[in-house]
Amino acid sequence: MLELRRWCPICVVAICSLFFLGFSLEAFAAGHPCCPEDGELSYLLSPKPSQRFQYLVRYETFFSNVLGKEKGFFIILPEDFYQNPSAKYPVLFLLHGYNFERRGFWWKVYSPEKARKVLCEVKEEEYHWLVHEDIAIIAYATMDSRNRTYRDLERSLAERFEELSRYGGLAKEDYTPKEIAQSIVSHNLHPKRNLDDPFHPFQKMIIVLPDGDNGFYTDENEGKRIFPEAKNQRSCDAFNAGEALNYSLLPFLYMIPGALGKYESYFLEFLQYIESHASYRERLSRNRGLGGLSMGGFGAIKLGLKYPHLFQSVSSQSGLLDIELLRDRLMLKMVMPEFLEVFGCLEPQKLPSGSSLDLKHIQENNPLTLIKRMGISQLPYWLYFDYGQKEAFEGIAKGNQNFEKALKEVSHQIPVEPFNGKSKHNNQFWRSRSGNMLRHHSDVFQKNPVE
Repeated sequence: MLELRRWCPICVVAICSLFFLGFSLEAFAAGHPCCPEDGELSYLLSPKPSQRFQYLVRYETFFSNVLGKEKGFFIILPEDFYQNPSAKYPVLFLLHGYNFERRGFWWKVYSPEKARKVLCEVKEEEYHWLVHEDIAIIAYATMDSRNRTYRDLERSLAERFEELSRYGGLAKEDYTPKEIAQSIVSHNLHPKRNLDDPFHPFQKMIIVLPDGDNGFYTDENEGKRIFPEAKNQRSCDAFNAGEALNYSLLPFLYMIPGALGKYESYFLEFLQYIESHASYRERLSRNRGLGGLSMGGFGAIKLGLKYPHLFQSVSSQSGLLDIELLRDRLMLKMVMPEFLEVFGCLEPQKLPSGSSLDLKHIQENNPLTLIKRMGISQLPYWLYFDYGQKEAFEGIAKGNQNFEKALKEVSHQIPVEPFNGKSKHNNQFWRSRSGNMLRHHSDVFQKNPVE
C-alpha cells in the first residue's frame, strides 16, 4: 500500500508502469459516470496526492448480449499491480444482495430522473460491496505486508477508516473508525486473543464487483422478459419513461426494467469477458473465488455448486441457502416480486394468488438441494458461510440452519457483538465479517494455487 504525502521515487516508478502497460492516469482520474459528485467514490476512484492511502479502484462497463444492455462493474486491483507487471493474481467475484429500492414505492422507480437520484443516494447493487461494506479498505489492509501483528492490522484499519471518514465515506450514524477496526479484528478475525500474535497478510487478489440487478443470479424460468424492451441501453440502470412495470393492484408499486432475464447466463458471460477481453486478463491466475451476501450469498453458493470447475473457493454471508422456504406469494409479491417471476410466474396487477411458483425450477437452483444431490455431507474446505443472530427474515436463519444440518455442522450463527450492527441483516454486520470471508478465500488460494 503506497502512502503518498508527496511525490517520491516509488511513485514515479508506478506512474511509468502505468504508461508502459498501456494505461493512462485518466483511468483512475475520471469521476463515476452515474454519480460524478459522490465524495466517497471520488476518494476511491480518483485518489488525490494528499491522501495518505491510495486505492486502485476502477469503474468499467461491458455490453451484455444476454441482457441486451450495457452493465457496469467495479474492479479492485492489488496495490502493487503496476509495480510487478509479471505477477498474476487470483480473482474474487463478490455478488451483491437484493435492492429494495429497485422495487421501490411511490416516486422512487417509475421516474427515470428520480430513479437515478435514488441510485446515487442509496448506492445499491454493484456499489454495495465497495461503499457499504468498504471492501477495498479492508482488502488493502489485510493484504498489506507491513502488518506484522493483529495489532498492526487493527491500527491500519482504524487509520484507513479515519481518512475515509474525512472524505465523507462514513455515514454520520456509523461507528467510529476505531470501533469498526475493533469489530473486524478483535471481535471477529482474531477474537479474544492476543493482538500481538503474528499476522500473516492475505493472498493478494483482484476483486470484481458485478451488477446482478434483482435477477437472483438465475435464468428466469420461462425464458422471457416481463418488461418491454428497454430502449436505453446505457449503463447506470438507465431507462425511459413508461418502461417501468406496475406489478400490483396498488397504483404505486413499480419495478424498473433490467431486473429480470437470464442472470445466470449473464454472470457466466461476464466471467468470460473478464478473463478474455478485459485489459488485465493476462494478469489473472486460474484461481477463482466467488462470494456474496444475502441474495448474492445464494447466488455464490448456487453457482459454485453448479459450476465447481470454475471456482476454487465459495462463500456466503446471510445467504438464502434454502429457497424452498419462500412460498408465501403475498409476501413475495409485496417484498421481492422478481423472485416470483424468476422462479415462477408473476402476474402483474392481479392478486398474489394469480401468480405461481415453479417448484422444479426452485429445486434446480436451491443450494440445499444441490449440495445434497452432489453427495456433500460434510463442510468442504473450499466452502464458507455465516449468518447473523438477528436476521430480520426468518427464511435466512432457517435456511442456514437447514444447510448446517445437511453438512452436520454446528451453528455458523454470529452473535450480537460490539459494533457489528447488532448482528442484523445490514452492512455493519457484513463488514465486520469481511475479514473472515477474505481470509477464507486467501487460505484456499494459497493452499491450492493454480497457474
